[in-house]
Amino acid sequence: MSSMRNAVARRPHKERSQPKAREKWGILEKHKDYSLRARDYNLKKQKLAILSQKARNRNEDEFAFGMLSANKAQAGKHGRGDTQANRLSHDAVKLLKSQDAGYLRIVAGRGRKEISKLEEDIVMTKPSENSRKVLFVEEDERLNGTKGRVERRKKPSNEVAAAGSNQEEQEEQEVPSLGIENIASVTGTTVYAIDTDSSSTKPTAPTSKKALAAQRDAMRDLRAARKRRKRLAELRVARLEALKKRQREIMAAADELELQRAKMARTVGGVNKDGVKWKIRERKR
Repeated sequence: MSSMRNAVARRPHKERSQPKAREKWGILEKHKDYSLRARDYNLKKQKLAILSQKARNRNEDEFAFGMLSANKAQAGKHGRGDTQANRLSHDAVKLLKSQDAGYLRIVAGRGRKEISKLEEDIVMTKPSENSRKVLFVEEDERLNGTKGRVERRKKPSNEVAAAGSNQEEQEEQEVPSLGIENIASVTGTTVYAIDTDSSSTKPTAPTSKKALAAQRDAMRDLRAARKRRKRLAELRVARLEALKKRQREIMAAADELELQRAKMARTVGGVNKDGVKWKIRERKR
């Protein structure tokens, strides 16, 4: 019967494939994979149980001379230790300190260049008393029935560091004084104000809604530009202070390295363990 069953062709055995919805989790775990994982987990659990039992039964007064051997306590993690053979020579230490000093000099030079460049930028953007330019433009078309000149007013850059309250009041006094022909059209931080020529009548206060809206937009853009410039100036000053602080720290480290090299070369004095200062070439008393 069994031979007959073996003679009949059987359907080949196939493992269940990973479902489509779970393909992102990788290959489907089979029973043999689970067996290996379970065996490894149980072995680790047994080892942890043995170590825990040893820790509970540990004698606090236990001591062995191997605890003080150079290969255990003093050798460190990588087995180098603090022996005489592993120490660098005097000349090697001096060479390393000289290389460190050279690196600090390079970094200090870069810092000085960066500080000088940033100081130049701050000076260039420093507020000036007279920063006003007048540009005359002959227009081909008549603007609101009259030919005029375009006066280009740049807001003084000293408003970057000044308080905004006084300037806002000044702007509120200047902008309403412009007539219908003098409505400011703002492009970026530059305001173009159109004044009528001498033959025209005196400018009157704007009465139309478009004129008032243009004035409000001009003042809003001026305030936004002033805030941006003020914030940029503050960031530059903060960056400059940080660079100067780092430069002071680098120079202090370089001075300390130079002092150490001089002490190793026995060209300067020092302080002994008792706090007594001494000099190399000082005559003994």
